[in-house]
Amino acid sequence: MAAANCRCNANVALKSDVLRGCRRRRENLEYFGYIVLSLAILLVMVLIHELGHYSTAKILGFTIEEFSVGFGPKIFGKRRKNGELFSFRAFPLGGYCAFLGETDDEEEEKQKPDKVEIKTADVNADSAVSNDTDGKSATGENKSDDLFEHVMREKTDSNGGAQDKQVAEKTVRLDKNGNPAKTFNQQKPWKRIIVLLGGVTFNFVSAIIFSLIYIWVVGYAAPQINDVYLDPDGNAYCDLQKGDIILAVNGENVSVMNSYNDIIAGVKEGQEVTFKIDRAGKVVSVKATKQKIASTNADGKPVTYVGFGFLSNTEFVGGNASNAFKYCVPYTFKLSWSILGSFGQLFTGKVPITDVTGPVGSVKLMADISLADWRNILILLPLLASNLAMFNLLPFPALDGARIVFTVIEWIRKKPINRKVEGIINFVGLAVLLLFVLIVDILSFAL
Repeated sequence: MAAANCRCNANVALKSDVLRGCRRRRENLEYFGYIVLSLAILLVMVLIHELGHYSTAKILGFTIEEFSVGFGPKIFGKRRKNGELFSFRAFPLGGYCAFLGETDDEEEEKQKPDKVEIKTADVNADSAVSNDTDGKSATGENKSDDLFEHVMREKTDSNGGAQDKQVAEKTVRLDKNGNPAKTFNQQKPWKRIIVLLGGVTFNFVSAIIFSLIYIWVVGYAAPQINDVYLDPDGNAYCDLQKGDIILAVNGENVSVMNSYNDIIAGVKEGQEVTFKIDRAGKVVSVKATKQKIASTNADGKPVTYVGFGFLSNTEFVGGNASNAFKYCVPYTFKLSWSILGSFGQLFTGKVPITDVTGPVGSVKLMADISLADWRNILILLPLLASNLAMFNLLPFPALDGARIVFTVIEWIRKKPINRKVEGIINFVGLAVLLLFVLIVDILSFAL
């Protein structure tokens, strides 16, 4: 009998271990799914930004070299007949939109051939050209599938005589009128500024759309009473009950634009407030005083703080089309303003660097909070879109904001800052940004 009992206990323990193992594997698989989803969200945010550059550039007649999804080695590419290359690259952590002559320096832009002979390249639009961006045909010959790509022959006389002539060839792009296309830096400053602002504009518009979806589907956070503390005599510090949802404080409604924490931030100790609450579908008013709370929690540990004497969790309310259309724009502006404030606090040292995360830390954070509640995904979307828009507006080298500053200076001076100097500044800025991102990601995991 004892042996049978031992086997029974062993089977129960084994079954319990198996169930725990299955639960862990299921949780790990779910977490991995949120990691993949977070990566996809970041990629979409960056692509929206680059699509803003691409769309405004197309409208204003800029010549685009490549629109890339991801960085690093090319996996797949397709060149359109207008010369634009669309590619997928190995590292899907962003993308870029490259313009014709975007990195040309000032000296290169000023060079003009004395004599130019333009010949149409030997291109057959119906020929079988592979998708490989190297422009090689199935027969291995170097052929371009860009119908607007031509060969420019620049003829120069090396010694002033007619007998010794050197011929240099280079590939050029033509505009719709058949003339050599302008490079990015040859376009008018106001056009370049619009293109540079295109990415930020698309991110901001997408943030408004994401805000609309979030408010419509999720609503806004309101505190729901989870427990009420008792004083030493066993009396509750307030008349709130478990399950009550706080809708307003002293007539100020809790909403997307006015959170509960923002409202009570100005309430002083000893001040009485009136809560408007939803109690099982019925709206009632309850008074409470902000005071020193001395009680014990569910584990019997002492609790001391200044407040109203209740514990609460978050309940989402007000998710409807009316609130969504009413608040989506001001809510996006509020997010953007708070993000700018955070950047300012970071630069002034009020926010420690350990509170900042890079791409890797952001993916992990997104996965963590999404695993806790799927609705957090919808909350993250407008936040990330606004963050990317405001970050790129910063006048830091390599960001759109700095390039706009350089273009405005050129517009005012009627001539650009030396392109090589500008290129060096942007390169150093990019290196600093990458180093900063690496450091904050390391710190986010180490601390």
